[in-house]
Amino acid sequence: MATSTSSSPPPLPLAPPPPPRSRLSFPSHLPPPPPATTATAAHGTAPRLRLPPRTADPRAAHAVAAKSGAAALSDARLSNAVMCGYLRAGRLADAREVFDWMPTRDAASYSALISGHARLGSPVSAADALFRRMRLAELAPTEYTFVGLLTACIRRGNPRFGTQVHALVAKDWYYGGSLLVANALLGMYVKCGRLEDAMRVFERMEQRDVSSWNAVLSGLVELGRHEEAFELFGDMRTDGVAADRFSLSALLTAAAEGCSLSQGAAVHALSLKSGLEVDLSVGNALIGFYAEHGDSVEDVVGVFQRMPVKDVISWTGLLNGYMEFGLVDKALCVFDRMPEKNFVTYNAVLTGFCQNKEGVRVTFAKKAGLRGLGLFRQMLENGLEMSDVTVTGVLNACAIAADRKMSEQVHTFVIKCGCGSTPWIDAALIDMCIKCGRSGDAHLLFEHWCHQESFHIAWNSLLLASFRDGEYEKAFSIFLQMFRSSDIQFIDEFTLTTVLGVCGALGFAELGKQMHSFAAKSGLLRACGVGNSIISMYGKCGQLENAENFFEQMPHRDLVSWNALITAHLLHREGDVILNIWSQMQRLVIKPDSITFLLIISACSYTSSDSADTCMELFHCISSTYNIEPAMEHFAAFVYVLGCWGRFDEAEQFIRSMPFKPGALVWRSLLESCNKRSNMTLRRRAMNHLLALQPQDPSTYVLASNLYSESAKWHCSENTRLEMREKGIHKIPARSWTFHDNTVHSFFARDRSHPQSKDIYAGLDVLTIECMKAGYEPDTTFVLHDVEEYQKRHFLMYHSAKLAATYGLLMAGSGQIVRVVKNIRMCGDCHSFLEHASVATGKEISVRDSSGFHIFRGGICSCRE
Repeated sequence: MATSTSSSPPPLPLAPPPPPRSRLSFPSHLPPPPPATTATAAHGTAPRLRLPPRTADPRAAHAVAAKSGAAALSDARLSNAVMCGYLRAGRLADAREVFDWMPTRDAASYSALISGHARLGSPVSAADALFRRMRLAELAPTEYTFVGLLTACIRRGNPRFGTQVHALVAKDWYYGGSLLVANALLGMYVKCGRLEDAMRVFERMEQRDVSSWNAVLSGLVELGRHEEAFELFGDMRTDGVAADRFSLSALLTAAAEGCSLSQGAAVHALSLKSGLEVDLSVGNALIGFYAEHGDSVEDVVGVFQRMPVKDVISWTGLLNGYMEFGLVDKALCVFDRMPEKNFVTYNAVLTGFCQNKEGVRVTFAKKAGLRGLGLFRQMLENGLEMSDVTVTGVLNACAIAADRKMSEQVHTFVIKCGCGSTPWIDAALIDMCIKCGRSGDAHLLFEHWCHQESFHIAWNSLLLASFRDGEYEKAFSIFLQMFRSSDIQFIDEFTLTTVLGVCGALGFAELGKQMHSFAAKSGLLRACGVGNSIISMYGKCGQLENAENFFEQMPHRDLVSWNALITAHLLHREGDVILNIWSQMQRLVIKPDSITFLLIISACSYTSSDSADTCMELFHCISSTYNIEPAMEHFAAFVYVLGCWGRFDEAEQFIRSMPFKPGALVWRSLLESCNKRSNMTLRRRAMNHLLALQPQDPSTYVLASNLYSESAKWHCSENTRLEMREKGIHKIPARSWTFHDNTVHSFFARDRSHPQSKDIYAGLDVLTIECMKAGYEPDTTFVLHDVEEYQKRHFLMYHSAKLAATYGLLMAGSGQIVRVVKNIRMCGDCHSFLEHASVATGKEISVRDSSGFHIFRGGICSCRE
């Protein structure tokens, strides 16, 4: 019977592998190799093989191996080499077929396939099954076997299986004698979040290399234990282990997250000394560090330019650096020049737009939001990957744009694209709904909240919503509800900052002091943001001395700290003090921002002498010296300064020379300065411009109506008010409040809703008589209605500020200051009344209105108006 001599391999079965065959088989879907040569079969020895390079197609190596014949293939090393070729190419299924058809397998065969499964992301169970087969085959595991098993645990985050492998390792010599296995154990525990176990392994290691130190170092950095990371690095250098690029990258991350400029600079110096600054990963880490903590963007640019090789991370870091320093246009230039972009790059631009929304440029903030939305549309058109960061960024951008219709479209897209409900996306959704005027939807989302991680962010959004809408009592109520229903640890830096902002807006000094004490006891006082909020809170509550003392005691101050202090003095109209602070900032080389300049320009309205020339010099140095482009708000503030000092001709000339069309804010500033100097002609011109620019603004209608009333044009005034009613435009009602027994007591004009209104009105009648004895005379010119004189006097009698001040005087104890807050500017008659009331009662009365503080002592007001 003839015997077939065909050399093609038999087809691969789908069942479990058969007993070992006499030759190595090709995977069934690959072309068979040519038959073995006669010489090989005759002599029974394998020729010396020359396999293709490792970078070549693994099928070529397989073909060479199969062509060599059965005698050569009986060596497991050759089969292992073929299998490893497939693993390097990422062809796990082909490697597994080669493994199953191998005539003989050794420990290296199993170790290689276990490592391949781990590297290519297979479940841990695959590596575990191979290891069990290896044990059944009575093959002793090598150090590479254990490294492969531990790598599988690292890739899949399975510490339970990792501890089992650790137990096996501990029984063998690898734990004490194999540095490779010990380092893999370190990596497994660190990546699985069990740093203390990693530290125990580290301490028991007989020998350590730089990888050992780096594993623990990265674990400490990931957990935010930055000081310990630098201490460990000191021990590493003491042991004589030289740092490599991974060490320096981890330390730079620790310096960036730990806000340590000095430590980061020291790591940079070490990288220069060791020659590692030119390394790609170290350079990228340096860019990230200086983007967060550099003195200027030039620090970032300098590192970038010195890098011999740059990747997309380098370019994205440079872009982020420009964004961090507020240079959005330069960041976009970098974006356009980038040779390669990925979704992280787009996320960086999107986040940068959101970060640079803050400041005085409200119009720019809206523009930034719209640009962010446009960028998101571009990402979708380019088919780029969309992560949770992307979705959160576009929701934030929509919140900045404050466009209700757009927010509804984005909200619908997020639901339809199946992004899922995550803590941060849902928190961003609530924030977007609130800022786009969809408070009802925000509360509906919060009612179904199920994320504990971002619960405080959602609460903060609701607090900020009430704060933004001027509903301070509601914000206070939301906070108390949260405080009583949640654990005390729930109050973090952001919540405390929000509550301090509410205290400042309300002028609620007692609650603010309690929050100050809470911050000190809880350790949150170390946070610079909390400290800045405390300065702002004391300033807005009229306790300037407390604000100054706290500022002096702060261990670390940033620019926001200085701005908060300047704002506190500005509320008290202390222009000369602010200019002294500005001089101090210049001596300390503290770089100002656009907000700083807006505050200092505004302060020139309240100096003891004409400071318009000083203000002019300051205005010009904004762009020439500090490279900051003046915004509409800066121009408006300077116009107000010129008007306050009676330089109306210069103010008009300045407006005509503006590089862009004057906005409503500029004309409103001119109008308000005309009120102080009684320039009726210029007031009318400013009002006409204002009406043309802001026809739907309630305050514009009120100003127009008042202007007509002052000129006795009652018919025109009434027509203006009628037009408001027909268009559904409502003026903001005047409202004043004071505090007693940790409660806010609020009043409107002629308000009788207070439980003690009978006593308040009786007390006010008596106080009015006493004030009139002291020289007070009701000024009916502030009643802008065409009514009889006695009616005008009656209107004046029960303004909200008088009701609140009267209640405060009735409740105040001996030597206690009466504190009143008013939501709009106090009228001249109330101002005169409170001056005389301070004489009649012998008490100090503090009133904060929209223009700042009025401190009445002995018949004199601190505002000097």
